[in-house]
Amino acid sequence: MRSLLRSKAYSDAVREAMARDLRIAREIQMGFLPADLGAATRGTGLDVAALVEPARQVGGDLYEVLRAADDRVVVALGDVSGKGIPASLFMAVTVTVLRTLARQFAEPDEILRRLNDELAEQNPRGMFVTLQCLVFDLAKRRVACAGAGHHQLAILSPGCPPRLAFPSSGRPAGLMHFNPIESESMPMMAGDVFVLFSDGVSEAMNPVEDFFGENRLLAELAAVPGASPAEVVQRVLGAVRTFAAGAPQSDDISILAARWGKASRPE
Repeated sequence: MRSLLRSKAYSDAVREAMARDLRIAREIQMGFLPADLGAATRGTGLDVAALVEPARQVGGDLYEVLRAADDRVVVALGDVSGKGIPASLFMAVTVTVLRTLARQFAEPDEILRRLNDELAEQNPRGMFVTLQCLVFDLAKRRVACAGAGHHQLAILSPGCPPRLAFPSSGRPAGLMHFNPIESESMPMMAGDVFVLFSDGVSEAMNPVEDFFGENRLLAELAAVPGASPAEVVQRVLGAVRTFAAGAPQSDDISILAARWGKASRPE
């Protein structure tokens, strides 16, 4: 009996230590994400809100908002392959390299191509990350986007129905060198909202295993014209949770909304 009690006490202690280590790992991982989005966008005309909700205590989704120059803001969102601690480690490396490259290069395709090559250089487990990267050129009032194996982002423009835009031209980053990533650009209009999201949103499932899907996302965006980025992020997250109806979260969820200027909110 005593040996059984000692064994149980030991098992409980091990579980508690593992849970503590995972909590610390989550704190460290979340610390890699930008802590003050307002500091990166203050005085630029941009307003950005974002969140990451790992499916486990740690995960592989990421976002970045960086004032790369006086007239340039870089915004990115990514989804690392796998889950748990391996994904969180690869995520930390990705964020660190991305942050460095975003300060050195002005075009999103150049940033992602170089990120791809850096990650592929030493990647024995063959992990990868899908990414969308936006560069807001404040002087020209244009936004350029490049994608590495990530799905399209959504754009909500005043007076127009929400739409998907900027399909990825490249493969997920990190698998091999010479990734054919190209960028597209468009002018920015006051009130434009750019919504980036991981497949934890579009592939969220309800109890009968239906997917949330991109059409539901667009419908939610259409229901909140003139909403702030923070309102958009919470609207999408709430819609995903309502749709899931208690079904377990199977993948990390990340959402980022960036608005250029302000448009009048409809009455």
